Amino acid sequence: MRSFLSAQRYLSSSGGAVIAYVFAAGLAVSARAQDAQIEDVRVGLEPAGRREETTLREAPRSVGFVDAKKAEEQHLERLSDFSQLVPNYRPNESNPIASRPAIRGVSSTVGQLNRGSINPVGAEFDTGYVLDNVFWKYAGFQAGDLVDLASFELALGPQGTAGGKNTTVGNVVVSTQRPSFERRATLETSFASYSRIIEKLNVTGPIIDDRLAYRVTAYFDKGDGWIRDQVTGASYLNNDRWGVRGQLLYLGEDVADRLIFTYGAQHEYTAIGAYTTGPVGNSFLVYANGTLPARTYAQNVALRLGKPILTFDPYRPYETNAGGFGERHLMVSNELNWTLGRYTLSSITAFGNSRVIGNNPFGNQELEINVGVFAPLVDQFSQEFRLSSPKDERLEWTTGLYSLYENAWSRTYTRFGADAAAWYNRPALQRGLQNNRDSKSRTFSIAGYGQGTYHIDEAFALTFGLRDSYEIKEGSVFSWDQLYANRHGFAPQEAAIRAGGGQPFFDTGGQSKTFNSVTGIFNPQYKFNDNLLFHALVARGEKSGAINNSAQPILDGSLNFKGWQPLITKPETSWDYEIGVNTNWLDDRLIANFNFYWSDIYNFQTSLTDASYTDSTGQPIRTSYLGNVGHLRLRGFEFVGRWNPLERLWLSFNGAYTEARWLDYANATPPADWIWPATAGSPSAPLTLSRSNTRWENLPLWSFNVGANYDHPLGPAFRDLGPGWDRPVTGFGYVNVAWQDKTQLTNPYSVFQFWQPPFAIVNAGLGVRSDDERYSLSVWAKNVFDERPIYSWSPGDPSNPATIGLPSQPRVFGGTLRVRLM
Repeated sequence: MRSFLSAQRYLSSSGGAVIAYVFAAGLAVSARAQDAQIEDVRVGLEPAGRREETTLREAPRSVGFVDAKKAEEQHLERLSDFSQLVPNYRPNESNPIASRPAIRGVSSTVGQLNRGSINPVGAEFDTGYVLDNVFWKYAGFQAGDLVDLASFELALGPQGTAGGKNTTVGNVVVSTQRPSFERRATLETSFASYSRIIEKLNVTGPIIDDRLAYRVTAYFDKGDGWIRDQVTGASYLNNDRWGVRGQLLYLGEDVADRLIFTYGAQHEYTAIGAYTTGPVGNSFLVYANGTLPARTYAQNVALRLGKPILTFDPYRPYETNAGGFGERHLMVSNELNWTLGRYTLSSITAFGNSRVIGNNPFGNQELEINVGVFAPLVDQFSQEFRLSSPKDERLEWTTGLYSLYENAWSRTYTRFGADAAAWYNRPALQRGLQNNRDSKSRTFSIAGYGQGTYHIDEAFALTFGLRDSYEIKEGSVFSWDQLYANRHGFAPQEAAIRAGGGQPFFDTGGQSKTFNSVTGIFNPQYKFNDNLLFHALVARGEKSGAINNSAQPILDGSLNFKGWQPLITKPETSWDYEIGVNTNWLDDRLIANFNFYWSDIYNFQTSLTDASYTDSTGQPIRTSYLGNVGHLRLRGFEFVGRWNPLERLWLSFNGAYTEARWLDYANATPPADWIWPATAGSPSAPLTLSRSNTRWENLPLWSFNVGANYDHPLGPAFRDLGPGWDRPVTGFGYVNVAWQDKTQLTNPYSVFQFWQPPFAIVNAGLGVRSDDERYSLSVWAKNVFDERPIYSWSPGDPSNPATIGLPSQPRVFGGTLRVRLM
């Protein structure tokens, strides 16, 4: 029988490496249960870094990798932690509905300021998330801490020909620890700044020897935030979450089955302002035609409401009606692997449910004008069947069928407060009036895929894959109001809501479209010698149209109907070209991989402005909505590696050069300073601006991650403390530096330009562990030098102050005690 390690190494070097690799790492299929148990123990005892080394050396496509040992020692618990150890990945975590993961700069908001209208419910993301061999489509399923990690991988380029769902720029692939037949329990306690406490429990062992094993992991993460509200005392950007995962692993003669149940919840103050923005001063908007608004924000607050400005300190807000941001998710999956002679048949079944209840504040300065809240409910079902050929054959292949059904409902509402009537000069706009927009979206996807690697000889191999996906998209949007029965009358209340930015009554009706998406890859690889592996990739990726949950009717100034914004966009297509080389030197002590890529994406789904409709006077009506942009280009360079210059010292490094440029984007929405009010005798503001041949903002050209890990045997250093302290121990330490280049935060047409200067986030830790790994004690720090980069900037307008996007975490110190009980 071939060993599990051999299967791992093979799968990491075959085409479609990442999904197949995690499939193998998650569950070994053996002809005999006893063999499976032996391999399970062997993998559990594999030296730290071995899987990372194997992956980096043999993967035929550009990848990033973090193993379990590094994640444990360096306290990597959130996706943002892992982004500092792999190239070209930014999870952009804030809360479950505002998170927009980005690979190579591409997400629904990163890289372009005006793509935020893409609702995460109903959209198809360019980046995917695979957890234990299951593709989770909605970003809310990425919430929670990763406390029982086996591996974290970043797969770059179009995905889907080896399993899962199709994506256009890459996948995040996470594998958790599977049940073991070796009885073990680990308890971990951490204390950190801001009264933070993290408790973790990880228990595994046999239920029936050699047949049935279990694993239960749980965590509790609670602590104060670092921004204190001056009204209620609430601490924003805090930690308040918990989760539990239970697993069963059954091994039979020819069958292996893994059942996973996951539940997580959080209740955190993460929705201050417009998702973690804060005021830094009065508005100072200057229109591009050289004029100024009639009044500033502070003048309007004084004139309309008769109230003073209480603060322009982003870290000392005076929020009104601030509340926690509630989220919970349930995920259940089952993976059955059945050995049929020399072939393996796999069935992967999954169900997930995610619920978010937003509770945004009305606003800063103790004002109560209005608040916008988004509350989605998402169900996902998926079923996949795979058939894999034997390994070590001239032609090795995987083929399968994949199906997914997503049913999503969301409510977006605007609720008006006590200051709304005076602010909008509408007496009927009383506190409690509410404009609601309910949207429904359904996705049904079924796909067939196949991928194979043909070994021409020991050095040269060709990997080719093809996937065809048929999808049905259904959507609808319905707008309605909550009014008072005996106040001001129906029509005045409706008019007041419209004046306050609410939408009119409408119902788009149910609409559906079908899409046929084709993904294909050609991935040749040539092993020149034991030190050089050359690889190339030509790939076509495609994702179906997105459902525009913000679709609404187009009305003129007299509320006459002119048309509808599109409810479902066109599909998006990418062509990806890459060439790279994996190198290892100095008897495998130095591994350095390099990859160049060029990607063209057509019909990119983003916001654009339509001015084709006119009112009764012939004046154009400007309306912005989710549509398709003709062409954008991504090109860049990525590298990743590790070096062992001295015994027990490992240096890791990775980085990327990323240039994203609009090539055909004629109808972009102008920034606020290009939308000046019309005045007699002055030129009218442009309805649209062309962004063609301009670079993306919010995306640095260069980013680097560098780290060092060192451990040193100390022998029985604590034996003088008494009996039981004579066990040998090892000291360890690490430091990681994540640096990124200066970043443009403003539209290139804006009058005022703002760039975030280059910055580096430094994380470090020191600790000692017993050589039998029964005990570990460490102290650590994240963001050692308290860098607080700005992620957005706005000069404000007559209705809003100047603001910045706040960093997610200041400097944090902590200590951790880990005890293995058996």
